[in-house]
Amino acid sequence: MIRRTDRLRRLATTTVLVLGVMTIWGCGNPSPTPATAPGDDPIASLLALPMERLIAYDAEIHLTAEQEEIKRAALTPIPAPCCSDRSAYTCCCQCNLGRAWWGLSKVLITEHGQSAAEVQANVERWIRSVRPQGFAGDSCYTGRCSTAARHDGCSGMNPRRIVS
Repeated sequence: MIRRTDRLRRLATTTVLVLGVMTIWGCGNPSPTPATAPGDDPIASLLALPMERLIAYDAEIHLTAEQEEIKRAALTPIPAPCCSDRSAYTCCCQCNLGRAWWGLSKVLITEHGQSAAEVQANVERWIRSVRPQGFAGDSCYTGRCSTAARHDGCSGMNPRRIVS
């Protein structure tokens, strides 16, 4: 018969092992700080939204002239991932990838009151999260418009048919 202290000791050992493995695999942080806890960071939650939702923001949110100027100032310095000879503000077409970062910038401006510098940093952060290894910058010119963004494409041209 296993004594109660032996069961508690085994439970404690198992708990420590599971938490250690989760930390190594990046599945959890045993002591998250409030600034990095995912539920506490509305911008991190926004950056994790599916492309469909960001594209919907682009269609739903209409900017004032002042807000459009913030968007222009934020996106002009960023090379468009799908056509890097253009800026993220003047992407060569209205692909789903562009619609997504435009929608993201609109919600950052209108709902979170972000400045151009903050919007720029967060759009760049989102672009890196979509394809951490980076974009070639030529998918619009090499026939990859209907390729998923995570595979260096534009995720399609039709907002109702997003290639993921």
